[in-house]
Amino acid sequence: MSLSFNVHRWFFSILFLILIVFSTGYAQDSEVNDLIKARRYPEAISKLETLATSTKNVESRSSYYHQLGEVYYNYTHQYPEAIKTYQKIIRMRADGLPLVEIRLAYLKMGDVYSRMGEYDKAIDSFRRLIGIAPEPHFVYEIGRRKIRDIRTSLKNLEIQKNTVNTYEGTSLEAVAQFQVAELYRTHSQLNQPERAIEIYEDLLKNFPTDKLAPEAQWRIAHIRHTVLHQLVTAVEAYKKVVDNFPTTNFAAEALFHIANLQREDQKYQTAINEYNSIIEKYPNFWNMPAVFYWLGICHENIQNYTEARNAFKIFLNVYLPKLDPVYLGQITMYDKSVSEVAKLINEKINTLSHIIPKHEFDKFENAVKNQHYAQALTLAQSLIVTDPKSQYAKKVNAQLQAIKHLAMIQNMMSQIQNEGVDPNVKVRTQLQIATIYERELLDYAKAVELYNEVIKAHAISTYAAEALYRIGIINAEILEKPNSALQTFNAITSQHPNTLQAMMATFQVGEIYRKLQRYDEALKAYHTTIAYPERELYLTGGYKDSYADRAQFRIGRVHYEDQRFADARYAFEEFIRTRTVSPRLAAAHIYLAVLHQENGEKKKAQEYYRKAEKMLLDSPIQMQMAIDEAGTLGFQSQETVLSFIQERLKRLKTD
Repeated sequence: MSLSFNVHRWFFSILFLILIVFSTGYAQDSEVNDLIKARRYPEAISKLETLATSTKNVESRSSYYHQLGEVYYNYTHQYPEAIKTYQKIIRMRADGLPLVEIRLAYLKMGDVYSRMGEYDKAIDSFRRLIGIAPEPHFVYEIGRRKIRDIRTSLKNLEIQKNTVNTYEGTSLEAVAQFQVAELYRTHSQLNQPERAIEIYEDLLKNFPTDKLAPEAQWRIAHIRHTVLHQLVTAVEAYKKVVDNFPTTNFAAEALFHIANLQREDQKYQTAINEYNSIIEKYPNFWNMPAVFYWLGICHENIQNYTEARNAFKIFLNVYLPKLDPVYLGQITMYDKSVSEVAKLINEKINTLSHIIPKHEFDKFENAVKNQHYAQALTLAQSLIVTDPKSQYAKKVNAQLQAIKHLAMIQNMMSQIQNEGVDPNVKVRTQLQIATIYERELLDYAKAVELYNEVIKAHAISTYAAEALYRIGIINAEILEKPNSALQTFNAITSQHPNTLQAMMATFQVGEIYRKLQRYDEALKAYHTTIAYPERELYLTGGYKDSYADRAQFRIGRVHYEDQRFADARYAFEEFIRTRTVSPRLAAAHIYLAVLHQENGEKKKAQEYYRKAEKMLLDSPIQMQMAIDEAGTLGFQSQETVLSFIQERLKRLKTD
């Protein structure tokens, strides 16, 4: 989901503040930037210290110190030195340094203290920031948000740690441990990436086969890469993702980042090998457009012009026409339109290939007939590039998506058929294959068959719980067999009680009973869902979602649908009181407004409608949840939601 308007405003305000501070100093000394880019940090530090102490201009000196603080904070991780540097800037207030730079110093110093785990000092820095900003100013709001986020995160941390202790040795411990690491990882939460890495590593050590293990290893690599700028160890960590979890989506992501790092280091042939590995092993990788673009750039740099042309043509004709412009940032063209990118790529292409479309199509059909899907995929891409408007290209294009997924399945099957394959790798791969049949190929019978194979071979594992859950979802949502779905979900809760899937299954039981209008049974299931430890999803704008949140909201909705309006009113009031950061707050307010209006309580109804309207306008998340969760009121779009509220308010004034 997109960021809310307020979060956008907050982000761009910070960006504007930083640009104001750095616009002069950074422009003056490109040598420092070159040293940082070359990872020659001691030389960059020495250069900045010399510049700062030798200049008499207070604003230039501040700019050098700001850049020095960033080097200490982001690259060398000398946090005490960063603190000293920002304190120097703050003391320059007496020399007439503009207040905007003092504010930024307090902001950055608070971030550094958070990185050090000294949250009291961080909060004190943000309070000082607030103290020198007028209340309507965006900096004032930034400081308040920072303080609130730290305190909220520390509370969430204690909750997750208690869960770790309570469910020691179970898969729920792994879930909670992962949540702890997430709180430390995120800059807007506890901002301790080094501590997050330690916890991810503990999770990998204690739960090496858990479903979260691949993501934990990925997080380690990505933190070292994008946050700590430890590029050598980042590559090593990415390779562990590829080696230890080769059949997960994270492996393709890891290869992509390895290739990009090698390319940025001008090791073009090594980068080409990595990009080709993605094309070969992960043909359904979501970021394949960027793979082909950067492959072309690498070939171009080492004068492999034919290969560069072919890569650019695949990018131009296969991917760019269907590419959402938002993904152009993946090729550093976020400031250009699709047509502008097409023009640039066309300029790189000097000749066209002379491949006979009919001949290539015959080869493609033969490859499909013989189930050589990887070969068929290569032929299909070549045909589309050569003559995209031909009847053959259109026929191939209609099959392209299915061929990609079938090629991926064959690749995964070949990896697990060899003797000596780790059983956990094998079962994870079987689950992923079944998921592709279910979600991409829509072959539900084949998916259920493969899920049942997992259940039969690994009856007591969490893999069986996941397979059972997917079968239950297929029966409930696709095949519309509620009794079969109930039987499957109940099997999960009885056979795998201490798993994430048990909680999810319990919620789905509630959903089935609600749709069958067996409301008392639905309520029982929702209350049971709430009793499970929550696995929270941290959303934009400070909102948190979970199955417990959904279940508690559904309790009010069930009462409403069953016309138990007093119970519905109590349930939604309790929801608002206890779920203060729920993405469903606006939806709950709308239901309460309707209930009060139907009961003739005009003033209260108006109050709830106006609160709901404000939340909806401030947050796309609240708006989408209102559409999803209050569908019984006839909501289908943002316009219908707002029209409903406005018409109701108008009616309240005239009644």
